[in-house]
Amino acid sequence: MSLMLGTVFFSLVRNSILHGYITGIYIASGVILCDIIFIVLAVLSTKFADFLKDYKNEISLAGGIILVIMGLFMYLSAKAQKGEGKLFNSGNKWTYVGNGFLLNVINPVNFFSWLSINTYLTIEYNYSLGVKAVFFIACLSAIFLSEFLIAYFASKLQKMMKQGFLIRINQVSGAIFFFFGLKLLYDSISILL
Repeated sequence: MSLMLGTVFFSLVRNSILHGYITGIYIASGVILCDIIFIVLAVLSTKFADFLKDYKNEISLAGGIILVIMGLFMYLSAKAQKGEGKLFNSGNKWTYVGNGFLLNVINPVNFFSWLSINTYLTIEYNYSLGVKAVFFIACLSAIFLSEFLIAYFASKLQKMMKQGFLIRINQVSGAIFFFFGLKLLYDSISILL
């Protein structure tokens, strides 16, 4: 799941190149925090799963709008910023955690993936809650490690980057967010029609 080329992946790469791998760790922490909430809800609440199924289109629509706005903003304001590549002020770390959390939560597929995994472990393997907990901790650890490695190796590219290339990274990231948002909007609107 952590190696899928979605918005989280591109956010990790972009922010790690621009601000160092520590930002990637914060983004990955936001993703993991969201996944923990999704796992707990998947294990404990069938009512929440029903709610998400009932409002999947609305959640996708809202997520699509957020991604389109973020993508447009990133693309249109793409410029190499003063001090790029340096560690950010410690006050901004929650922005990166929130970014990872938001990018993970606006895609309803993430919750349904965890719900499917939980259902499969229960039905096919009859796993107890304790065994599921070990399984999910291992999954989250693997996801965090993968995202850390993506961020770390992306940050190594930083020294080779010229200002023009950094501007292109911002534009490409913005375009990717924009098109993922359009895809979410298209899917949710086509279901409503």
